[in-house]
Amino acid sequence: MYSRKQFGMVLLLGSLLVGLLLPGCASKKATLKVMVPAEVDVQGVKRIAVVDFRGPGNSGQAVASLLISRLWESGFYTLVERSELQRILEEHAMGMSGVVDVNSAVEAGKLLGVDAIIFGEVTQYNVEDTKEHRKVKKRVWTGEYERDAKGNIIYEKTLFGGKVKKKKYKEVFVTEEVLTRSATVAVAFRMVDVRTGQIRASRQAMHSFNKSVVSGKGKLPPKGEVLNLLLRQCVDDIARMLVPHEKLVTVKFEGGTKGLNQGIELAKNGLWDKALEVWLAEVRRNPGDPRGWYNLGIAYEALEQLDKAEKAFDKAVSLKTKKLYIQALKRVRQRKRELQKLQQQLQDRANQ
Repeated sequence: MYSRKQFGMVLLLGSLLVGLLLPGCASKKATLKVMVPAEVDVQGVKRIAVVDFRGPGNSGQAVASLLISRLWESGFYTLVERSELQRILEEHAMGMSGVVDVNSAVEAGKLLGVDAIIFGEVTQYNVEDTKEHRKVKKRVWTGEYERDAKGNIIYEKTLFGGKVKKKKYKEVFVTEEVLTRSATVAVAFRMVDVRTGQIRASRQAMHSFNKSVVSGKGKLPPKGEVLNLLLRQCVDDIARMLVPHEKLVTVKFEGGTKGLNQGIELAKNGLWDKALEVWLAEVRRNPGDPRGWYNLGIAYEALEQLDKAEKAFDKAVSLKTKKLYIQALKRVRQRKRELQKLQQQLQDRANQ
């Protein structure tokens, strides 16, 4: 997440695209970091309040605190501080967890003077252990040593140049006890427009954990730590629904000719303008090769020239209906729609 100052700067600059190599894909793939809009309808919503969620133990309070922190860090909303929130609600005989439906949300929202109020419930919050026994093959020493045809014990060299008797092994089935720790956390939330009483968003985030160890041979993270991790993951998902955020897009280059490969090397080093020049020359030399048009589209996309990227990808598809090209064309069209939505959200903020 950005700091409040950083976030504003990023939004003014628009989407930021950075080409990075993915490990293991040195010559073919890159990662683009792009800015996308909030997933839900946030038009006209600037000042919000997050009240305690319902949930077992203190899970509901933890969700509210984490979500307030995430939204505050984004700088996208003005939030009612938790202490002020509690004071106002208590003055009007409404507790922090007293918001359970649309009507109570609207009532609380009007008291707090906010555009929208967020509430919800931790619908799943469980962790459990199971044990099972399984038979596995294991190589064990028989207590004897390897011998040659004459019955003499065979010796083998050690790492340090010495000699030791070569042990004789056999495979046997042994029973192992396996401990498995499983956990699931799910959080449902609603964002209600205080002015209209309409539900702006009603979503759920859910994450699970499952890990096994052989008893006596490994450790599992504490149950509380697992639940806290899953809770944070759910809150991060919810925050991404509510604010503009970064996401990673993986793109795959097409190589083959000298020009295509040269452009890839330039793009790998972040020299997208130079890669663009190389691939422009490539499509002039080989206008019938869809690979050049496809790589050219990636360069335009990385340089935020989405209309030109769409035309280049469209040309590649017209030359060859390859799945890679079709996906790229769909991706850039989706990016154009997302960019338009992002600009609308930012303009809405600027006008408030």
